Amino acid sequence: MFKFFRRRAQPAVTPTGTRPPGIGGRVEMTSPADLKRATRFAAEFTVTGPFVEPDSDEHELWKAGKLVPLYITHLLDAGRHVGPGVDAACHAEEPAVDRWEAGSHYPSWEQTVALARLLDVPVRDLTHPDAGPRHHEFRPRLRLPGVAILSFEPTAVQASTQSAGDGAVVSCDGWGDATAPDHGDT
Repeated sequence: MFKFFRRRAQPAVTPTGTRPPGIGGRVEMTSPADLKRATRFAAEFTVTGPFVEPDSDEHELWKAGKLVPLYITHLLDAGRHVGPGVDAACHAEEPAVDRWEAGSHYPSWEQTVALARLLDVPVRDLTHPDAGPRHHEFRPRLRLPGVAILSFEPTAVQASTQSAGDGAVVSCDGWGDATAPDHGDT
Protein backbone atom coordinates (compact mmCIF):
# COMPACT_ATOMS: atom_id res chain seq x y z
CA MET A 1 0.00 0.00 0.00
CA PHE A 2 2.71 2.51 0.99
CA LYS A 3 5.99 2.75 -0.82
CA PHE A 4 9.03 3.73 1.20
CA PHE A 5 12.28 4.65 -0.46
CA ARG A 6 15.33 4.24 1.68
CA ARG A 7 18.95 4.05 0.79
CA ARG A 8 19.96 0.50 1.40
CA ALA A 9 23.42 -0.47 2.53
CA GLN A 10 25.67 -1.16 -0.42
CA PRO A 11 28.59 -3.56 -0.45
CA ALA A 12 31.64 -2.22 1.35
CA VAL A 13 33.75 0.17 -0.68
CA THR A 14 37.16 1.66 -0.21
CA PRO A 15 37.59 4.64 2.15
CA THR A 16 36.67 8.01 0.76
CA GLY A 17 39.07 9.31 -1.83
CA THR A 18 41.36 6.29 -2.10
CA ARG A 19 39.94 4.98 -5.35
CA PRO A 20 37.65 6.46 -8.00
CA PRO A 21 34.04 5.33 -7.99
CA GLY A 22 33.17 2.37 -10.17
CA ILE A 23 31.08 2.90 -13.23
CA GLY A 24 28.91 -0.16 -12.77
CA GLY A 25 27.92 -3.26 -14.63
CA ARG A 26 25.76 -1.88 -17.45
CA VAL A 27 28.61 -0.41 -19.45
CA GLU A 28 28.03 -2.88 -22.27
CA MET A 29 24.82 -0.96 -23.11
CA THR A 30 26.53 2.36 -23.67
CA SER A 31 28.10 4.01 -26.65
CA PRO A 32 31.90 4.25 -26.71
CA ALA A 33 31.66 8.03 -26.19
CA ASP A 34 29.44 7.64 -23.12
CA LEU A 35 31.71 4.94 -21.71
CA LYS A 36 34.74 7.19 -22.22
CA ARG A 37 32.95 10.09 -20.50
CA ALA A 38 31.94 7.93 -17.52
CA THR A 39 35.43 6.50 -17.20
CA ARG A 40 36.94 10.00 -17.31
CA PHE A 41 34.55 11.29 -14.64
CA ALA A 42 35.36 8.30 -12.42
CA ALA A 43 39.12 8.65 -12.94
CA GLU A 44 39.09 12.40 -12.22
CA PHE A 45 37.18 12.05 -8.96
CA THR A 46 39.20 13.28 -5.97
CA VAL A 47 38.64 14.26 -2.39
CA THR A 48 40.81 17.27 -1.69
CA GLY A 49 40.30 17.43 2.06
CA PRO A 50 37.75 17.74 4.83
CA PHE A 51 34.69 19.99 4.67
CA VAL A 52 35.30 23.72 4.71
CA GLU A 53 32.68 26.43 4.43
CA PRO A 54 32.03 26.96 0.72
CA ASP A 55 33.05 30.06 -1.16
CA SER A 56 31.39 31.95 -4.00
CA ASP A 57 33.19 29.83 -6.64
CA GLU A 58 31.61 26.68 -5.20
CA HIS A 59 28.22 28.39 -5.18
CA GLU A 60 28.69 29.19 -8.87
CA LEU A 61 29.59 25.54 -9.61
CA TRP A 62 26.38 24.47 -7.88
CA LYS A 63 24.34 27.10 -9.71
CA ALA A 64 25.75 25.97 -13.06
CA GLY A 65 24.55 22.41 -12.42
CA LYS A 66 28.05 20.96 -12.02
CA LEU A 67 27.14 18.51 -9.21
CA VAL A 68 27.69 14.86 -10.20
CA PRO A 69 25.22 12.26 -8.94
CA LEU A 70 27.88 9.51 -9.27
CA TYR A 71 30.13 11.38 -6.82
CA ILE A 72 27.28 11.79 -4.33
CA THR A 73 26.48 8.08 -4.56
CA HIS A 74 30.11 7.04 -4.19
CA LEU A 75 30.71 9.21 -1.13
CA LEU A 76 27.46 8.15 0.54
CA ASP A 77 28.34 4.48 -0.03
CA ALA A 78 31.96 4.94 1.07
CA GLY A 79 30.81 6.52 4.33
CA ARG A 80 28.04 3.93 4.74
CA HIS A 81 25.46 6.69 4.97
CA VAL A 82 22.09 4.98 4.56
CA GLY A 83 18.49 5.38 5.58
CA PRO A 84 16.23 8.31 6.33
CA GLY A 85 18.86 9.90 8.58
CA VAL A 86 20.78 10.92 5.45
CA ASP A 87 17.81 12.92 4.16
CA ALA A 88 17.31 14.50 7.58
CA ALA A 89 21.00 15.46 7.82
CA CYS A 90 20.68 17.12 4.40
CA HIS A 91 17.56 19.08 5.42
CA ALA A 92 15.48 17.10 2.91
CA GLU A 93 12.43 14.87 3.02
CA GLU A 94 12.83 11.23 2.08
CA PRO A 95 13.44 10.09 -0.68
CA ALA A 96 15.14 13.32 -1.84
CA VAL A 97 18.71 12.01 -1.56
CA ASP A 98 17.80 8.92 -3.60
CA ARG A 99 16.47 11.24 -6.29
CA TRP A 100 19.66 13.32 -6.19
CA GLU A 101 21.57 10.14 -6.87
CA ALA A 102 19.32 9.47 -9.88
CA GLY A 103 19.74 13.05 -11.10
CA SER A 104 15.99 13.65 -11.21
CA HIS A 105 16.07 16.25 -8.40
CA TYR A 106 18.72 18.87 -7.74
CA PRO A 107 19.51 19.80 -4.13
CA SER A 108 19.11 23.38 -2.99
CA TRP A 109 22.26 25.27 -2.07
CA GLU A 110 21.58 24.73 1.62
CA GLN A 111 21.04 21.00 1.05
CA THR A 112 24.25 20.80 -0.98
CA VAL A 113 26.25 22.39 1.83
CA ALA A 114 24.60 20.06 4.39
CA LEU A 115 25.45 17.06 2.16
CA ALA A 116 29.08 18.15 1.85
CA ARG A 117 29.24 18.66 5.62
CA LEU A 118 27.78 15.14 6.20
CA LEU A 119 30.28 13.61 3.75
CA ASP A 120 33.12 15.74 5.18
CA VAL A 121 34.22 17.01 1.77
CA PRO A 122 34.32 20.47 0.21
CA VAL A 123 31.35 21.25 -2.06
CA ARG A 124 33.85 21.47 -4.94
CA ASP A 125 34.54 17.72 -4.57
CA LEU A 126 30.92 16.97 -5.50
CA THR A 127 31.38 18.69 -8.87
CA HIS A 128 33.17 18.15 -12.17
CA PRO A 129 34.07 20.99 -14.56
CA ASP A 130 32.64 19.12 -17.57
CA ALA A 131 29.40 18.17 -15.82
CA GLY A 132 26.27 19.94 -16.80
CA PRO A 133 22.55 19.35 -16.89
CA ARG A 134 21.47 16.81 -19.52
CA HIS A 135 18.05 15.43 -20.29
CA HIS A 136 17.76 11.65 -20.50
CA GLU A 137 14.57 10.14 -21.80
CA PHE A 138 14.84 7.04 -19.63
CA ARG A 139 16.23 8.53 -16.44
CA PRO A 140 15.27 6.35 -13.47
CA ARG A 141 13.30 7.98 -10.65
CA LEU A 142 15.65 6.45 -8.10
CA ARG A 143 19.23 5.26 -8.32
CA LEU A 144 19.72 1.92 -10.05
CA PRO A 145 22.70 -0.19 -8.98
CA GLY A 146 25.32 -0.44 -11.70
CA VAL A 147 24.28 2.74 -13.51
CA ALA A 148 26.71 5.67 -13.49
CA ILE A 149 24.64 8.84 -13.48
CA LEU A 150 26.74 11.85 -14.37
CA SER A 151 24.23 14.68 -14.68
CA PHE A 152 21.02 16.19 -13.40
CA GLU A 153 17.90 16.95 -15.41
CA PRO A 154 18.07 20.54 -16.72
CA THR A 155 14.61 21.46 -15.43
CA ALA A 156 15.50 20.19 -11.94
CA VAL A 157 18.66 22.31 -11.89
CA GLN A 158 16.80 25.34 -13.18
CA ALA A 159 13.97 25.01 -10.69
CA SER A 160 16.32 24.52 -7.74
CA THR A 161 18.74 27.30 -8.64
CA GLN A 162 15.95 29.79 -9.44
CA SER A 163 14.39 29.10 -6.06
CA ALA A 164 17.78 29.27 -4.33
CA GLY A 165 17.51 29.88 -0.66
CA ASP A 166 13.89 28.91 -0.13
CA GLY A 167 14.49 25.17 0.31
CA ALA A 168 11.90 24.29 -2.34
CA VAL A 169 11.45 20.65 -3.25
CA VAL A 170 11.74 20.19 -6.98
CA SER A 171 9.71 17.29 -8.32
CA CYS A 172 10.46 15.72 -11.67
CA ASP A 173 8.65 12.41 -11.15
CA GLY A 174 7.02 12.39 -14.57
CA TRP A 175 10.29 11.58 -16.34
CA GLY A 176 11.13 8.17 -17.65
CA ASP A 177 10.47 4.79 -16.24
CA ALA A 178 11.90 3.86 -12.84
CA THR A 179 12.85 0.43 -14.16
CA ALA A 180 14.59 1.57 -17.33
CA PRO A 181 18.35 2.06 -17.27
CA ASP A 182 19.73 5.54 -17.89
CA HIS A 183 21.81 4.61 -20.91
CA GLY A 184 22.83 8.16 -21.72
CA ASP A 185 24.73 8.61 -18.45
CA THR A 186 26.76 5.43 -18.39
